[in-house]
Order: sequence, then structure tokens, then C-alpha cells
Amino acid sequence: MARIKIWITGAIGGCALIALAYLPPRGAAPSNGPRFFASQFPAPTAARRRAQALAEEWRETDASLHLLEDRQHVTWDSTKLGPAIIFRGATLPPGAIRTVEAAADTLWRGLGLGETKVRAALVIALQSSGGTVEGPMPAQNRVAYLAPDSTDRTTCIAFLPANNFWTSVLRMHAPWHMEPQWLGRWLQSGLGPCAFYAAYGTPSRSVRSWLAARNWDVALYLGTHGIAGERFSSVNFLGDPRYSWYWDGVYRFPPATVACLAGRPDGCRSAVLEGADDGARIAVPEIVRLEQGWWRKQRLLPGERFLADVARDVGRDRFQTFWTSPLPVDTALAAALRQPVGEWTERWERRFIQPIRLGAAAPLGATLLALLFAAVAVSAVALVASRRQVR
Repeated sequence: MARIKIWITGAIGGCALIALAYLPPRGAAPSNGPRFFASQFPAPTAARRRAQALAEEWRETDASLHLLEDRQHVTWDSTKLGPAIIFRGATLPPGAIRTVEAAADTLWRGLGLGETKVRAALVIALQSSGGTVEGPMPAQNRVAYLAPDSTDRTTCIAFLPANNFWTSVLRMHAPWHMEPQWLGRWLQSGLGPCAFYAAYGTPSRSVRSWLAARNWDVALYLGTHGIAGERFSSVNFLGDPRYSWYWDGVYRFPPATVACLAGRPDGCRSAVLEGADDGARIAVPEIVRLEQGWWRKQRLLPGERFLADVARDVGRDRFQTFWTSPLPVDTALAAALRQPVGEWTERWERRFIQPIRLGAAAPLGATLLALLFAAVAVSAVALVASRRQVR
């Protein structure tokens, strides 16, 4: 019996060691940053943080003033249906300007738009190469939108920064291969909420308050393709599920978002309707800014095309009724979908990602190793017990 107890104790101890090695203890504090590089970047001082906050406030104010100035000085060409194009920064040759305007007209017709009550203007900020700027650099790398308000109810301004690649392309310093396709998609991705304003007009107060509370994250792209192609959307930024950083990205989202990714209709409903009951105050002027890595702050994936897909599924008339409905968002959206919001959204989510599995689980290698040790221990105990039987 003593030898049997030793084998049983050894098997249990081996399983415990494997569990400790592969499974973190409950309640462990998550890591806040890279484990090996955090010490190389010391925390900024209080004075430095204050200076950064003031610089960021200056940038936002400067960008807002530029958008308001663009709205006052935009000129409209009655011979063109597409959005008005305004260039900032580097000077473009006339041929490049005509190419951009032609691409904008083409994408406008592709969206089924013509003469609209709310007009859209697209401000393209090109990278400037010279001169030094005193004080904080202007905010030229963040997409922003100036929505119609009481001072101008018929104009929506979209600010689209051009990185070095697109600046070179537009200045004809780079090859124009794939120009008709990729240039049009890039311009279309910059329209954002302005495309919805042009297509459906000004939303009702309840819908607009809901969108303002979410920073318009479900209405950033109007079209039948993804933000960079037919199958590419913000879901692709998560990466490959086989690697650990995929799950790090998943669990940075709110619980309702993760539940929707797992195929739970209640989670999908909560992810869609978050902000609908907040009664968010709509600022005047209403400026929507997208930060770098905006997809990490979405409440729904791929949220940027959610309302566009709703409009395509239910048809223009039913979506227009929802868009201008004075009813609460959950009631108006369910009426347009003609089914519960959570159930429709759960099926919509499956178009882009297979349901993930939630809950703790040991890695496959650890499980197989534990089973192997358990089988060895049981076989050893059975062998010892068989030799000690009285015949």
C-alpha cells in the first residue's frame, strides 16, 4: 500500500505542477504593457504630462478652427455630383486634381447618390515637406468630420489626412497602378458620416444622440465593400486566432463586444445599443475625431459598416424610417429589422468571424502531457497492485 500511495501522490503532484506552469492563478492582475520593454520608457513627469495635455488641446482647437473655416469657404461646382474636394499642404499639378475629382464623382455614383440635400466636402491634407513650425505640430494625422448643425444644416466636412504614400501618389511621385480601384476606396473611406448625411439626411435626435455617444463607430463606412476591399474590415486587425496577441486584442474589448463575438444575442444587442439610453448632449459644432487604432475602441466588430449593412438588408425606405424616427433607438431599429436587434446582429457577426470560445482552457500540449502522465501513473499503480494480489 505504501508504494501505491507514493505513485498516486506523484501523479497528483505532476498534474499540479503542469497546471501551475500553464494556467495563471485566478485574480491575477493583467499586464499593462510589454514585459521586456516597459523599463526602457520611464513615466513622464507631471510637467511633461501637463505640456502634452496643453499641446493636444491646442491641436484639437486648431483642427476645429480649420474645419469651420473650410465650411465657410467651400465652393460648389454645379456641374459635378460628387463631393467638393479641398487640398491642404503640398501643391498638386492640375492633372492630379482632375484625377481625384473624377474618382470622387465615380464613387459618389457608385453609392447611388446624386443631388443631395446635405452636401459633402472632402478636405485632403497632404504632407508638407519644408519649414519649421513653432509650437505644437498641427493635427494632420487624424480623420475628423464636421457634421451639419444649426449654423449650417446642409454641409458636412470630412477631413482626410494623406500619409507619405498617398501624398507621393497624388503628386505623381509614385506609380499609378491600381489607381481607379484603390484611390476610390481611399476617398470613400474618408467620407465617413458625411456619406450617411448625404444619403439619408439629418438623423432624428434619438439616433443622432446614440451615434454621438458612440463617436459614430457604427456609421463610418457606407458601401458594399470593406474599408480596404471586399473582405477586409476591422476584424482583420485582430490577427490570427492561433497566436496569443489575437486573444490579447479580443479581451481588450468591452464584455458585450466579446459576448457578441462568442455568438450570444444578448451580448450583440448590448453592443449595438450601448449609448442609446445615455441621452448624450450633441455639441455645436459637432466634430467627430477618429484616433489612431480606432478599431480597438469599437463596441462592435466590424462596426464601421454596421449601419451600411442594415440599410442594404432592409432597403432604403425602411432604413430611412429608422434614421428619422423619433422613437427610441432599440424600438426603431427592431422595427426596421423586423426582428430582435440581438438576433439579427448575431447572424450578421457570423459573416465576418466564427464564434469564439469563452472560458479558461489549458493549451493542447499541456492537456496531452497531463493525460500522458496520468496514464503512466495509473498503469504503474495497476501493475504494482497486480503483483501484490494474493493468488
